[in-house]
Amino acid sequence: MREFIRLIKSRWHHSMPKFFKVICCVGALVSGTALAVNEAIVLGGAVAPEWWVSVYPYFVGMPAAAAFVAKFTQTYGSDGKAQQ
Repeated sequence: MREFIRLIKSRWHHSMPKFFKVICCVGALVSGTALAVNEAIVLGGAVAPEWWVSVYPYFVGMPAAAAFVAKFTQTYGSDGKAQQ
């Protein structure tokens, strides 16, 4: 278990390739927009449409999963560079 936590910490501190940075940024944008739309609906006192209630968890969860995969699936060598 300790080795797993060390692995997660080391992967968190390494830099990501540009492609994975784009995935994280797009995911954050989609997730943030969905959260803002949902909060506007709730705070406005409106009733959310049925289709929104069914897709909202996916708009928030899928980008978070993509960011997690992009960040933690890279493997790094002892020199700190990503391995192919």
